[in-house]
Amino acid sequence: MATPIAGSRPALALNGLMAADRGRRILGVCGMHPDHQEALKKNRVLLAKQLLLSELLEHLLEQDIITFEMREHIQAKVGSFNQNVELLNLLPKRGPRAFDAFCEALRETKQGHLEDLLLSTLSGLQQVLSPLSRDHDLNLSFPVCESYPPHKRLRLSVDTVEHSLDNRDGPPCLQVKPCTPEFYRTHHQLAYRLQSRPRGLALVLSNVHFTGEKDLDSRSGGDVDHRNLVTLFKLLGYTVHVLLDQTAQEMQEKLQNFAQLSAHRVTDSCIVALLSHGVEGGVYGVDGKVLQLQEVFRLFDNANCPSLQNKPKMFFIQACRGGAIGSLGHLLLFTAATASLAL
Repeated sequence: MATPIAGSRPALALNGLMAADRGRRILGVCGMHPDHQEALKKNRVLLAKQLLLSELLEHLLEQDIITFEMREHIQAKVGSFNQNVELLNLLPKRGPRAFDAFCEALRETKQGHLEDLLLSTLSGLQQVLSPLSRDHDLNLSFPVCESYPPHKRLRLSVDTVEHSLDNRDGPPCLQVKPCTPEFYRTHHQLAYRLQSRPRGLALVLSNVHFTGEKDLDSRSGGDVDHRNLVTLFKLLGYTVHVLLDQTAQEMQEKLQNFAQLSAHRVTDSCIVALLSHGVEGGVYGVDGKVLQLQEVFRLFDNANCPSLQNKPKMFFIQACRGGAIGSLGHLLLFTAATASLAL
């Protein structure tokens, strides 16, 4: 019989703890946001009693929130209450998109009253600071900084930098620093309210590889640009959605879907960044067809996106404009105040 090796049990125990910790970290990155989990928990009994699943499950299946096997497992439960409980047990484990997809499915299946209930609960859970009043006394001390752990300085990998267009001056190091007390005192009355957590939703849409009759070149360094933007927007407190290599039709459809996300109701701003080849007034899809920028802005106006009414909507467009301008890129910024005609 083999003799047990001294210290083998502690080693096994340590490996078990490391595996458990790794599992917790994976769930922290890939799981549902804690506020979303809490909103589901606080309304669990009512949802279990009132949910109508037949069509709703198909929407969740279409959005890749559940699988065919999960649908069959839910439907195998006896009675609607038990089926609803099974879905509610499953949702928090289905990733960061599950809550928004569930709310959208409620809306699409004419169960909007349940969506409103969840969003109302979520709004109450948001940890926000008291709004600044217009008659703020400038003699008061500068507001205390919120207590967040310091961000690690994020650097891009060497492999990424080799394909970038940064003139070999090294990987960018992105940092976000608070404004100075002097700047705050002189500008706070002009500022929008940006206190929600997250600050808002951001969409980064980057087209790099093109097909079609236009014979457009691949955008060398485009992958670096979109990664830098994703990092920056996350540091600024935004939840970031990324789309890569979309046709003009897909761009319009995905932008419309993004504009209709229920989370806009409980956040204070929105960012859209489009990176592609372009012409004056439009950007190319990877199929060589053009999406007009005015159509993009229309999707987010007050009529089509009431959830963002009176909130800043920022559009960053990185694209050449064609013609004599050549490869000159441009950046556009529109907000609810400065672009009221467009938005």
